[in-house]
Amino acid sequence: MADNAVVESKTAISASKDNVKGVGRLKWPDNPEEIDEYLNQIPLFAKERPSGENMSEAWKMVEAMEAETDPKVKATNLKDNGNECFKAGPKRYKDALEFYQQALDAQCGDRMLEATILVNRALIHIKQENYGKAIHECREALKKNIKNLKAYCRAGIASLALGKKKEAMRWYEHGQKYTGDDFLKRNYVRNLMKKCQIEIEKELEKKEKAKINRNIKAKAEEMVKEAVKLRKLNCGPQTFTGEHKPKLDEKGCLHWPVLFLYPEFLQSDFVQSMHELRSFKEQLGQMFPPAVAPAPWDRKGNYSMGSLEIFVEVKGEAPHTVRRINIDEPLAEGLSAKDFEIQGVPSFMVVSRKSPYLKNFLSNHKLIK
Repeated sequence: MADNAVVESKTAISASKDNVKGVGRLKWPDNPEEIDEYLNQIPLFAKERPSGENMSEAWKMVEAMEAETDPKVKATNLKDNGNECFKAGPKRYKDALEFYQQALDAQCGDRMLEATILVNRALIHIKQENYGKAIHECREALKKNIKNLKAYCRAGIASLALGKKKEAMRWYEHGQKYTGDDFLKRNYVRNLMKKCQIEIEKELEKKEKAKINRNIKAKAEEMVKEAVKLRKLNCGPQTFTGEHKPKLDEKGCLHWPVLFLYPEFLQSDFVQSMHELRSFKEQLGQMFPPAVAPAPWDRKGNYSMGSLEIFVEVKGEAPHTVRRINIDEPLAEGLSAKDFEIQGVPSFMVVSRKSPYLKNFLSNHKLIK
């Protein structure tokens, strides 16, 4: 009867083996005493779980299935998938971030593992130049594991990229506490700190140069104001502000921006720098050379040297009061015309004696000597 039971068990086990897909077939033991060991290799009939080299393919499949339900194993596998995507290059960064997020969503409860996943996300953000996000990931990682050196280093790298050099140095200094006796880690952090210190010194040097330049500029402006004051010119405050303003050369002479207006045609010429001792005739001679065709707006060719009159608007009892300026005089004389107040860029009106417009101009302006 006992022999019949053994035969029946053998038949059942053989049928069970045939139904397992993808699992290596086990040889039925010749020795009846080895039957229990044989049955342990089949999860359905096992009394205890084998381990190590004694584990069958069937048990390995069972463990793989169980791993899918273990949050820590699942998170680790997802992290590894993310790492593989990262190694594949920028085109797979998005996939890597998704795998890392899924790993975090697994809520495995392993704070060290979660911190590692977060600093991996931070590295991708740095590669994508999303430095603010990288710093956020590092902060979250440190909430999980205050000793995570990569979190400090990557937060520092992101801060430095944002121009926050002192903040970056603070990150490195905090991280330095957790390098332990590892020479490579200590050396890595030291190199980051050296690079950061170089950037800090560059910024300080830049600020110092800017300060010196501001002082030089302020001193130059004061010298210009003093030179204007010595010449007893009547200047409004806007003369010394803005992009275009008088400048003093090394010989103590002033150079002025000047605007020449042609009211007949509502046209103008801007001279960026005119020496105060340069005559109006000299300046206009360059603007209206005899061998050159008239300006496009001067269709009748009336505006030529020898026919130009210069006027400057001054303060007077009547509106539109003007004085005539001698074309042979230097700019300095025109600027010092009585009742002329320089507001910003000094301007002079130019009208041709050949043009009928001169009569109209004088009828609309009060000319005083």
